[in-house]
Parts: sequence; structure tokens; C-alpha cells
Amino acid sequence: MILLGVALVGCVSSNLPRGARLVGGGLMIHYEAPADGTVILTERTSGRVLATRSLSEGQSFEFGPGQDGFEEVLFRMFGGTNTVETAAVMQVPTNTFFQLYFVPAKAKKE
Repeated sequence: MILLGVALVGCVSSNLPRGARLVGGGLMIHYEAPADGTVILTERTSGRVLATRSLSEGQSFEFGPGQDGFEEVLFRMFGGTNTVETAAVMQVPTNTFFQLYFVPAKAKKE
């Protein structure tokens, strides 16, 4: 009984579905889906899920400075209190590290 509880807590605390594979990380991420599935963008230090997107085989996911949504993610993460915006450059705390996971779509039974 205790073992089952520990296993369930481990699954819940990871915030990631079963089968999620780490496929990229850092402040600049470019990933092309090898199959249909979902990408999940997280921040390693906090463990927060920041974005999810469904991709078809061959579609790309890009994240980093200059990409659509990058500044929005930073603002949601830090609320403008820990980021400094000067001109068009936004600085990120040094312990921030983004991770990208890919979860392949389940094969359909025929």
C-alpha cells in the first residue's frame, strides 16, 4: 500500500505524462517532431509547465529570444520582478533553464 502511494506521488510531482522524453533545453530550443505528439516546455528549477503544443510529424517547435511568446513566458515566470528589460533585451536570472519534453501520440488500434 505504501509503495503504491509513493509511486503515485512520484508521478504527480513530475508534472509530466508517462512517456515524456527530454528532447531539448537551455534558452534556445529548436525541435522537429519525429512523429505526431505533444511538446511540453518546463522550467527546471521551479518544475513549472510553461507551455504545451501539439505537433504533427515534421512540425517544428522553437523557443528563445526573438521567438513569439518568449517574453510572455518570462513575464509569467518572473512577473516582471526578477527580469530587467532594457531596450529590446530582457535578462533572465542565471539559474533559469528551460527543458522541452516530447510525448508521442499513442498508436491507434486498428
